[in-house]
Amino acid sequence: MASIHVTITPRYDLLHNVKSLHVKMHIESLQFKAGETILTFPSAINSKISTSLASDLSQTIDDVGVLPVRRQGVHSSANCEWIALRDTSGGVKISYEAEVLVSETLFDDGPTTDLRPDQGGLIGSGLSFVAIPAGKETFRLVVEWNLAAAPEGTRAVWTFGEGPGPVEKIGPASLLGDSVYMVGPVHGTPATPAVEPSSASYGFYWFGKLPPNVEVIREIHEAFFLKVSRFFNDSPSVSNPYRHFVRYNSAKKAFGGTSFVRSHIFDYDDQIAQVHDYDLVRRMAHEMVHSFLGPSVTNPDIDWIFEGIKHTLSIYLPFRPPNQFRPGHYFQETLSMLCMKYYTSPYLEYPLNTLLELAAKDDAYAIEQVETRAWAFVIGTDFAARKLVEKTTPPQRPIEDLAIKRLAIKKKQGEPHGINQWLDLLTPLMGGDARRRYEDMYRGEVILLPVEVFGAKSHRLVQCDQEILDLGMDRASFEQGMVRAIKDGSRAMAAGLVDGDRIIWSSHFWRCAENFTAEMKVVVNREGKVFETKFWPRSHEKARCWQMVKVEDA
Repeated sequence: MASIHVTITPRYDLLHNVKSLHVKMHIESLQFKAGETILTFPSAINSKISTSLASDLSQTIDDVGVLPVRRQGVHSSANCEWIALRDTSGGVKISYEAEVLVSETLFDDGPTTDLRPDQGGLIGSGLSFVAIPAGKETFRLVVEWNLAAAPEGTRAVWTFGEGPGPVEKIGPASLLGDSVYMVGPVHGTPATPAVEPSSASYGFYWFGKLPPNVEVIREIHEAFFLKVSRFFNDSPSVSNPYRHFVRYNSAKKAFGGTSFVRSHIFDYDDQIAQVHDYDLVRRMAHEMVHSFLGPSVTNPDIDWIFEGIKHTLSIYLPFRPPNQFRPGHYFQETLSMLCMKYYTSPYLEYPLNTLLELAAKDDAYAIEQVETRAWAFVIGTDFAARKLVEKTTPPQRPIEDLAIKRLAIKKKQGEPHGINQWLDLLTPLMGGDARRRYEDMYRGEVILLPVEVFGAKSHRLVQCDQEILDLGMDRASFEQGMVRAIKDGSRAMAAGLVDGDRIIWSSHFWRCAENFTAEMKVVVNREGKVFETKFWPRSHEKARCWQMVKVEDA
């Protein structure tokens, strides 16, 4: 088996902050012909990265000596590649410097794969700085860290184990990219590297001091992960670890997470104190489920059925005993939030194919509606399926036992695990109703959930018409930092915003999408004058909506 040995050396500035990473890669037992690709770098997924390989490959040698290479694809959407200009002999050794640049983008949108500074250290995915051999061949992958010049107390962690000594993983070269690297004054659970650090099967890591609400999540994170692992019957082990990384973004607005193979980066900013516990618990549940069933961050397509499963399990798993992490109020609030988000979308009745086309163009309304419509489809199917089974005999939770868990097994085995398999797995129980529900959802027919949720006597869904979500301007305004396409008569216009206002700060829009009463706060610069305003990002038109309430409150 060919091997790839990566040694990473952190470089420091005068204040002892990590400023760059020197990468040395040794590819053994793999020969390249002249004209073949030695390394590839996924520039398409990294269109927003803040990492520079401007120094190119500072050195490329094999057993003969210096190996001439040509770099191509730098300015295209195709993968950037390094091409051998002669046949190689023996192992190939490559070294280069990955430098972190100051990004001019103030707002994050979507997955974040780049390498970023954080309180004296660096953290990011290999997708932003590790070039890899092309293809799907299996390698013996080894990552180690050279901390000889690092300040005392420096720790270095890779998804598959903590250094600085070598950590080994068998798999495709893509694992070097689709994983997380962290180096610097790391805090973590475990608090110190173990005698055999690579043997750990779980870790939670951060720089500095965690915000109080994130600290609450840290305290339950491992126990919740083990609960989800048991749900999917896939326990962590030496060869199947899981690591969670927390990253503070001081220079840009960021809240959310990005999942990689057996790891996750949670990003937060200086607005974290305003984030409620239930918001963080939901995102923790999303993260965990993603580890077992979610798509790769390198896949540009939205896996909409997974989004529906993820949101459904984010209601069930934190609340479900044993080891109940949140009370029934969490269940009620989360279901009500998802109802509100689904029914008050301006794209509620768009066909699914139209939504997916718009989502591929980063239309945020479309992305939100795909996710919440998928949730309404999955949970609506769940409600219907439960009526077809005996409450005292398996499967008591049919979509989980018959579909979700089996889809996770199919994914792990490399088999198809999408909507067609979902329908195949549920048709024996539900007959034609499974496909009918899918076709209705696909056409954009509004999904109406049963008023008596699970047949509960204490709670029910009550109609509560609510204003439709409407920012009042192009949603891309916040990515681009400038108000665009302000709508006549909108609440944003009434708040005094006009086209061309430069946005220098704003609250998070996701909070308005998930909290019906939340207002949008914006600070803009207009011709050198700075002013602050706020508005409610809802239209004047209402949509039929439902909320879960106690019967006595209905």
